Amino acid sequence: MPLIIIVTALLFGAPKDDFDFIMDINEEGIPEIYECYKNAFEIIYIGKSCSIYEIDEAGFIKGITGWEPEYVSENEVEVLSEIIVEDLYGRLCEEERKGNLIVHRFDDTDEYKRMISNHIVDRLIRFSILDRPFIEERLLRHFGKIINVLKDLLSGRY
Repeated sequence: MPLIIIVTALLFGAPKDDFDFIMDINEEGIPEIYECYKNAFEIIYIGKSCSIYEIDEAGFIKGITGWEPEYVSENEVEVLSEIIVEDLYGRLCEEERKGNLIVHRFDDTDEYKRMISNHIVDRLIRFSILDRPFIEERLLRHFGKIINVLKDLLSGRY
């Protein structure tokens, strides 16, 4: 299995979503993530383990999800082999040191926060988060100011 696929799979080895990271593959094909809040990388991956399964790629389709590098299959597939990763955070840090992963830690600069704010606003609207009767506490903790401003803007008062 190509290393780039393994590293990308490792990023999915712990529960996370679009409010934790911006994820992409750069022009060189290296996975690249941007923390959406301070210490997201550590919070998500420390103390986690996972398995990566090698499977036959037949029947997988590209372009089904919003993320271009992702392939999806509607059918169950046979596992050809398993890689067990006991220390997901340590393995990801090792891949980062080797240059197989680029991690942008949260940067308290206007430029970085502008990029993250644009991403978060897009996701809040795209996923209709503001229309829900209950917004997750973690979203309010990390993005409460953005959520409150958007709710106010969308209230109809303006």
